This record gives sequence, structure tokens and C-alpha cells, in this order.
Amino acid sequence: ILFSILFLTSSYSFTQTPTYTLTAKNFMRPAPDSLAFDIYLLHTNGTPSDTFQYAAGQYFFTFNPGFANGGTLSYKIVGSGLPQALQPRNPSISGSELRLAGNALVGAGNGPTISASSPGTLIVKMSLKTSAGSFSGTEAFNLAWKNSTGIYTRIFAYIGNVNTEVTTPSTHFIDTATISISQISALVPVEYKIFQNYPNPFNPSTNIKFNIPKLSDVRIIVFDVTGKQVEELVNTKLAAGAYEFKWNAAKYSSGAYFYRIQAEGFIETKRMVLLK
Repeated sequence: ILFSILFLTSSYSFTQTPTYTLTAKNFMRPAPDSLAFDIYLLHTNGTPSDTFQYAAGQYFFTFNPGFANGGTLSYKIVGSGLPQALQPRNPSISGSELRLAGNALVGAGNGPTISASSPGTLIVKMSLKTSAGSFSGTEAFNLAWKNSTGIYTRIFAYIGNVNTEVTTPSTHFIDTATISISQISALVPVEYKIFQNYPNPFNPSTNIKFNIPKLSDVRIIVFDVTGKQVEELVNTKLAAGAYEFKWNAAKYSSGAYFYRIQAEGFIETKRMVLLK
């Protein structure tokens, strides 16, 4: 049962209304059938006298059910930076929605302070698994915040002594860097390797395959001919396996680019050409 958040409307002496960014990030693929990610809340106008005292939150996403690869999905909380009483509750899946119901209210003066230091306060760490053995290699996850219609993402803070909604959908973000990774094989490679992108030349998308022989922190960056980094494609921990990343370079100009993988001391760079 989804938790409905109520708030008082009496006249009180207000302090500064907090602003924030809400970000789903740190997407990880620890196994072919598993995806983990974090939800962070960052206070963006924090001062010593105007803190963000968290009251409650409910967190809703839309996604592509085809990503489950025909399997049944399970959605679980596996960690949080909040006290137990303030953590979101009842993770569930309904059609194309991932749902986290709101926490119980603890009263003004008892809510935790949301950090103003990046990346913010870890609201919750989530795990999504499919019974199919692996997520789809062709269907995109397409994760997005649900910010309107029906039951949707809402954030509340104690301002003075009042539990007040401060929801600002324009500051809700998805760090999509690692969602574009598809694990194309769970067979354990014998060595780290990054392959030549295909197609090459390309316009505007290309695929980059790479092998990871053990659980590793993996980073893949793209830079131009001057050596300037133009985009970070991957920055996450990946289980052993063969992976593929689809890069869309529609916003970049024609020319030569280089992509580099860094993983546990292994570094390799290859050249590619964007031809519009």
C-alpha cells in the first residue's frame, strides 16, 4: 500500500526553503541478471543557518519492461544513508513503474540533515534483478523519473516546524552513463581487452565492445585529437564478462576521436571516426 504524505498548512516562521538535486547514479552490473543503483539527494543552497531537514520522500521511476528479457523482476532496498525510520518503504513494480513509498514522519527536529557536499545524502541503494538469467541485450532500460500524473516522486522538508513539500522536478536527474552497457556474455574472458568500434566510420552511433576478466572498476573515456576529454562513457564496477556500449555522438562534429579503457591497471586506446 502506497504511503500518502500529508503536511500542515498553519502559519509559522519559515527559514530558507531548501533547493536540491535528486540523482539516480552509480549504476552497476554485478551479474548478467542484476542491476544496482543509488539515489542521492544533494542540498544545493545550504548554509550553516539554513539546513535541509529531511521530512519524507517517495521515489517513482518509469522504465522499459522489455529490459527484463521476459523474466520476472524483483526490486529491493539493499542500503541507505538514512536512519531506518526515514528510509523509503515497500519497493514494488507495477507495469512500467518502479515504486518506493514514502517513509513514516518523525516530526520537526527529528529529521536528518541532507548533505550539501557532493554527491549528497544516500537516500537508498536499490537492486533490480530478472529471473530470465540476464537482462536484455537489445532492449534499453529507459529509466526516467516519474514527476507527474497519479502517484509520483515527491520530496518534503521541515521548514521551521512545518512539513512542507519542496518537490522540484527540473532538478531530478538520471546519470545514464552506465545504463547503456549491455552484458553480451557471462563467460569469463582470459584478459582485459577493448575492441575496435563498429561501424567505423560511423554516423551518429557506434558500438564499443570490451572484455573484463574479473570484478573491476572500469572507466571508458572519449577524447578528441587535441587530447581534450569530450565524454565519459563508463565509470562503474562491472563483473567479469563481455560488454558492449552504444555511444551516440549526434551532438559532436565530424572528425577523429579516441576512446580509452582503464581497468585495474589495464589501459588501451583506439581511434574512431565520426563522419556526418
